[in-house]
Amino acid sequence: MLDIILVDPKSVQPTVFIGCIGYEHRSIERLRNRDDELSGTDIYLFDYRSRGIHSYDENLSVVSGLDCVRRSDFSHLLNDLQKALPIEGQVNLEIDVTSLDRKKISAMLEFLFLNFDKFAQVLITYYPQSFVLPKATLDHVKDFGPISAAFLGEASLSREHLTLIAGAGYEFGRIVGAIDVLEPERIYCFSPVGTDKRFEEQIQKNNLDFSFLEQPELLQSYNLLKPEKLYFELRRVVEFEARERNVLLLPLGPKIFAAISILIALIWHPAIMVWRHSTVASDEPNSLLDAKASGSLVELAFEFIER
Repeated sequence: MLDIILVDPKSVQPTVFIGCIGYEHRSIERLRNRDDELSGTDIYLFDYRSRGIHSYDENLSVVSGLDCVRRSDFSHLLNDLQKALPIEGQVNLEIDVTSLDRKKISAMLEFLFLNFDKFAQVLITYYPQSFVLPKATLDHVKDFGPISAAFLGEASLSREHLTLIAGAGYEFGRIVGAIDVLEPERIYCFSPVGTDKRFEEQIQKNNLDFSFLEQPELLQSYNLLKPEKLYFELRRVVEFEARERNVLLLPLGPKIFAAISILIALIWHPAIMVWRHSTVASDEPNSLLDAKASGSLVELAFEFIER
């Protein structure tokens, strides 16, 4: 069984960096404020090509002179990375998930698990956004289903019922809508705290005060700035529930929750499902607001091990 162990993020010296150029101002925060630490690092950037939308043009101008591999097709970016991996030896990889969409985070982590022997240490970085008041209306759902073919789940006669483990965001009504469709037997909800009280207030309000939870203890707060604790707690719940029920992870909210959810599902592959619930279409990027970094940095680092 392929597994991971967490390591001190400060001990990881990346030799390869993967990020993106998006329309969120914070999408290149790592390159804007800490590019000196990436000196000598091979840089790979996915380009969303969102010209004229929010902060994209400014972001593009910041990285225009950067020596990097830049692609607008994520599979091509991963192919470039695979060709550059050493035949012998390993690299240390940093992935900035701040503005990558969940499908690309999934593709990246699936790639890592397939090529685990090429990576010594992996650092996941995430820049939380400064508070912006969200819309208080229910948007039309554009995508609701498995985040990739890897997370369709595994049928088992010993697990007939469904447990939904959702990460709460401050988008209006998303979890309630998912519950109406899935009709899970048990629901857990992980809600982020630790950066701005206004986020916490809007998360509670836009999730209808979590009134859909039958038992208060199934609402679990996690400190966004301490992803190691989130990893262990979420993994504990997944492992407990997977003994008797089918488990579906629905990672709404911060992208670090999505990355950790996908990591855990890949460790337990193919038993755990991971779904995406999105109101944004790829051809309508301006349906989202811009997002600036709050000044905090969230880091999670790990190594692969075989058990």
